[in-house]
Amino acid sequence: MESSAKKKEFITMCVKSAAATVIITLALVLLFALILSVTGLTDKAIRPVNQFIKLISVFGGAMLFIRGDKGFLKGALSGFVGSLLSALIFGLVAGGVTSVLALIIDLVCGAVMGAISGAISVNITK
Repeated sequence: MESSAKKKEFITMCVKSAAATVIITLALVLLFALILSVTGLTDKAIRPVNQFIKLISVFGGAMLFIRGDKGFLKGALSGFVGSLLSALIFGLVAGGVTSVLALIIDLVCGAVMGAISGAISVNITK
């Protein structure tokens, strides 16, 4: 059975990684909005770039904070929570979620990317 300290460390890593995911997502979306206003890119570029930003953010959060064992599980949990929090924040700003299916896809993609990045993160020598 895991000790209380191990559980606390597990939760702390997941929370820090999810928070980093949200912060990175917000920063990159703001940067992308600036780029859009300056360059005048078409609306067709927004959706794929936003998806890429979300995945890169999950990867970055996991790489920064996931350590030790169970990287796959820690990463999946932090990717899911980070994607959920990002979707909630952007939903509040936009006045609602555009589509339940899009939200589910974002959450699944976030969890999968988190699992992959968590597995990579725990196996990289720091």
